[in-house]
Amino acid sequence: MGACLMVDALPDEYEDYTRRLIGLRVGDLFRFRCTRCGRCCSGGPNVSLTVFDVVRMARFLSISWKGFLRAYVKVIIADLIPHMVLRGDDKGRCLFLAEKASGEKLCVIYPARPMRCRLYPVLVEDLSGERVFLDPRSPGVGRGSPRPLPRRLIEHYIWERREHYRRLYRVIVEEGFLPIRGLYRVLEEAWEEAEKGAPWADLDYLAGLGSV
Repeated sequence: MGACLMVDALPDEYEDYTRRLIGLRVGDLFRFRCTRCGRCCSGGPNVSLTVFDVVRMARFLSISWKGFLRAYVKVIIADLIPHMVLRGDDKGRCLFLAEKASGEKLCVIYPARPMRCRLYPVLVEDLSGERVFLDPRSPGVGRGSPRPLPRRLIEHYIWERREHYRRLYRVIVEEGFLPIRGLYRVLEEAWEEAEKGAPWADLDYLAGLGSV
């Protein structure tokens, strides 16, 4: 889902990457119609997750967030900050990708899918909220009628990304938790928020923010 980019600390590398994408302002129109090909779910375990993603998916599957981490998530610690990505199977396909007898692909956790999946092929590569990108590798890009980008959904995703890192920074850097224990602390806090009815945990609320 999207691209997993390794950059050798050179701005030109990042510019080359974004140059291969289709740049858009948030107020622009775009054309996309999902072809149910499953290609975006078959490119390796490179879907990054926030604590909000994890809590929503775990609740949807009726398991604990710890159980979800053990079964579906790879955690990478980079300079004290834990990063979570969805695991893939031995062929690099998402563990939640299923296929009908007709060959049509589907996501078995679709209502609670990660925000990056919810937005794809729209890629939010910075948190300014001013521009986004379309991934031209998606077969659905350029199909369908022109329509506005889902501004409210993009804004909410930016909020979740910022809030995710703000909370990790607070517990790990300011409060001194070890990285993995800090992640667990933030996940537990988010779980308690969801249990109390936080809007971000309401799948109907998310669906109302728009879609691609």
